[in-house]
Amino acid sequence: MNFWWAWLLCWVVVGAGGRVLALMFYPDYGGEIGFFEFSAGIANDLQAFGLIAGLVALGGLIGPRSLRAFAVFGLGLWLILLFAEGFFWFEFESRLDRLVFHYLAYPVEVLAFLDDQFYLTVILLPFIGAVWLLVRIFGLPEYGNLGRSPYGAAIVLMGSVVWFGAPVAQSDSRVASEFVSNGLLGVLTDARYDISDIAWLQGGADAFEQNDLPDNPSDLSKQVRAEVAGKSHLMLIIEESFAGPVWEQSELRDRYLPNYQRLAGQSIEFTNVFATGSRTTRGMEALLNGFPPIPGISTTERDRSERLPSLARALAQGGFMPVFLYGGWPDFSGFSNYWKQMGFAHVWSRHDFSEPFETSWGVADGALFRRIIEEMGQLTQAHQRVFLSTLTLSHHRPYDFPDGVVAFPSDTRRSEFAMAYADQALGDFMRQAAEQPWYDDTLFVIVADHGLTPRGDALVPASSYRVPLLIHGSGLEPRVISTLGSTMSLAKTLTELFAVPDTEPFAGGDLLCGCDTVVPVEYGYRIGLLQRDGLLVVDEHGSFHRWHYDVGRNEIKAVDRTTAEGRDAVLGYFGPAQRWFYETSLNPRPMLAR
Repeated sequence: MNFWWAWLLCWVVVGAGGRVLALMFYPDYGGEIGFFEFSAGIANDLQAFGLIAGLVALGGLIGPRSLRAFAVFGLGLWLILLFAEGFFWFEFESRLDRLVFHYLAYPVEVLAFLDDQFYLTVILLPFIGAVWLLVRIFGLPEYGNLGRSPYGAAIVLMGSVVWFGAPVAQSDSRVASEFVSNGLLGVLTDARYDISDIAWLQGGADAFEQNDLPDNPSDLSKQVRAEVAGKSHLMLIIEESFAGPVWEQSELRDRYLPNYQRLAGQSIEFTNVFATGSRTTRGMEALLNGFPPIPGISTTERDRSERLPSLARALAQGGFMPVFLYGGWPDFSGFSNYWKQMGFAHVWSRHDFSEPFETSWGVADGALFRRIIEEMGQLTQAHQRVFLSTLTLSHHRPYDFPDGVVAFPSDTRRSEFAMAYADQALGDFMRQAAEQPWYDDTLFVIVADHGLTPRGDALVPASSYRVPLLIHGSGLEPRVISTLGSTMSLAKTLTELFAVPDTEPFAGGDLLCGCDTVVPVEYGYRIGLLQRDGLLVVDEHGSFHRWHYDVGRNEIKAVDRTTAEGRDAVLGYFGPAQRWFYETSLNPRPMLAR
């Protein structure tokens, strides 16, 4: 069998085998998958094969030696794609997508992480050996007697896939769509998507501008404002991925999160607050900018991000000194520049620490909190009001943490063990903070940036976006608030609590209004609104979908297509935000205030 047919056959078999493995590890989704999905998956794999085969054919236009060199490169690229696909499915329950471009933009940080997590330097020789084995099995393509014509035809085919190719058989089922798709096609489709010009997102401004929240503060809001009135400082603790089953299930919470449990009983606890997406950049956009998650990448990573509303700027207008303390890579996702752009007067990163224990991602939470105690002591002596924000990272892969802190092994790299360490570090910090002179004057806000892993079959897996949120401080009466809300509304809530000037057009509402507030969510290029009775979604093609939502169980049930009113509601919320971000002539306040 010649090189091309052998490679094609192996490509199809490996693609089908990967789907079988996916069903083995995710048996609950077997009901969504049948013969049609497998067949459509093969069709998508064939499109992807056309891309790599066309790349190899480029060598054929040059000559025999180049053809063989390109063939070896193509086989190596195929192995890399298989590895990346496996990682994405295991980590995000999805195919390769636009995150590939994000990771490629930060090679130093990503390579350090991959080497620590997957030992890239160790597997380099086995990888070369695997490519050599494939060459031995397939042989190398012969130049043949037909000249360059076949290679030109292959390149034309590749160009057609690049220009027109897209995953077929996409459906209302997120899991089935990911199962059928091919990561290379997904990356290609995302590369063609212009996030600044989405035609179907242009309608619905009237629906967005309707204000459905009470005009006057609720009794609850007034009570909490009175309790906060004497406080001078604000500390926002953003806990990395601090959500998911360990937080949601009481028996797991008792085992792994005893400090959080105790703290929640002493705080204002919000039980139905949702992140806007599944990435830290989305968490920053929601918490620090109070901005809706328009389709595509977070606005914090786009040009013009400097015009976003900013919690740091708003609090600075109220006399606060805003600073950000982070123990991770400062340049990953452009964090350091972004925080400075948002008005934080000083930003610390892992380069400002000298710790014996570090992971590939940065310093452990214990070291971060010890530094906060130190810096807060100095800041509160120098400034009458301080806004300190921080982002932890111990509950982030590789899930390493110092040995001997919790009663779980530190070398197993398990999420629940790392979460137990993060919980212990938080508990130790709060106990130490209670002994500091600035404690009684400080309001503490503890919140997760996003959930753990997207799960569920809805096109936007919003049920996995529910996150903890605590407002804590001496003199605050503990309460449990179960109304629906978004982390996007926190900025507006905090500025109203501290009665700072209303200078930034934050979206969302007051989480203390005693009512449900808007809950915008996104997944890739799909946007939606989560409501008490349903999840409304507009997908990347502008089509509308609706799911039933059981708020008590936090479950999104079977899809239910309804009228265009739901579509108008989604577009009416996200459309104006999209236009405001890209059109400087628009007045932001009627666009965002809700």
